[in-house]
Amino acid sequence: MSNYLCHDFKSPRNDTSRRLPSSMRIVPIAFYTVLALAIASGVRDFVAIRKAGEEIIASNAKRDELLAKKTQLETEVANIETQRTKGESVAKWVEGTRIVQPLAVAIARAMPPETDVTNLVIERNSELPTQLTLSMDVLNGGMAEFSRMENALSRLNYRTHSPQQQKTGESVNYKSMIVYQSEQ
Repeated sequence: MSNYLCHDFKSPRNDTSRRLPSSMRIVPIAFYTVLALAIASGVRDFVAIRKAGEEIIASNAKRDELLAKKTQLETEVANIETQRTKGESVAKWVEGTRIVQPLAVAIARAMPPETDVTNLVIERNSELPTQLTLSMDVLNGGMAEFSRMENALSRLNYRTHSPQQQKTGESVNYKSMIVYQSEQ
């Protein structure tokens, strides 16, 4: 019996292809290198996406902060505009009182010391600024005091129209329209 358990029944073949050249060993190396670079690129992109997400959150927070500042500044600007409008109306009112101040002083100086003016109201007509309405309450006074007051007003180029007097006890209520007479 023979010592060989296996017999090779292969016959030599001549139709097989030749071996690959040694330079083809670079193909698997290039494949694994490209695969490693692709994985590294994927990791880099993943990290960049996370960083971009954090930057978006930070920029949204900054935007919200800036919007809050903008709203605060707009509120302050609106408040300043309101204050400016109020200031302009006060300035117009003060400008309008320049007409009234000399009248009040003239009326006060025309009244003798024993006569008390308890109420003095001078209203300016907004449509006709040269027309004023005078209303006053006087204690211990009468026609003589009112004629002195009319004389003092005429020195300031004002004339009274349709004066009305109403006496209740010791108090006399006087109402009149005052019109500025321009110098001609």
